[in-house]
Amino acid sequence: MARAGDAGIAAQAGFQAALAPFWDQLAMLPSIREPAREAPSDGICYMFTNKDCAVCQVVHQQFPDGFRKLEMRYVVYPWPGEPYRELNYLYRPETTLAEYRAYMDRRLNATVPSDSGAQVDLVMAVAADMAAQLVEGGGFGTPFFFHAVEGATPGRLLFSAGDIVAMGPLLDRAA
Repeated sequence: MARAGDAGIAAQAGFQAALAPFWDQLAMLPSIREPAREAPSDGICYMFTNKDCAVCQVVHQQFPDGFRKLEMRYVVYPWPGEPYRELNYLYRPETTLAEYRAYMDRRLNATVPSDSGAQVDLVMAVAADMAAQLVEGGGFGTPFFFHAVEGATPGRLLFSAGDIVAMGPLLDRAA
């Protein structure tokens, strides 16, 4: 009998092959540290940082204390070439801010502190393009949004993560 992990490795190889064209785009994405305060963004905001977006408003109502200041970076899971368990490790409540930063610093280095609506639009456009091509192109997986905010205990993080397809019911209700 095959172990459950064996299937995941084969699936990961296919997923990574499908993601290959997107890494240059992903590396360009900025880190959004503050909610957008300029003009409303067109389309759906997957980041929950645009207060003029219906989805973001729902999330802010549900998590009033958790999304005031956040650092957001898109992470497509699993990261190509690494054991898929490494990202799961970051979901532990014990994960520290230093561990999260160490993980992210070897991945995406182009970060910009910003409250610009244009930065939000850039991330949305790239993520929407990635999602459309991955979902329509064979179902290897969908981009994850992955964000973290510092918790009440110094050095600890509150994580939220999910995939864009799984957000469908929330997006439909908020539209």
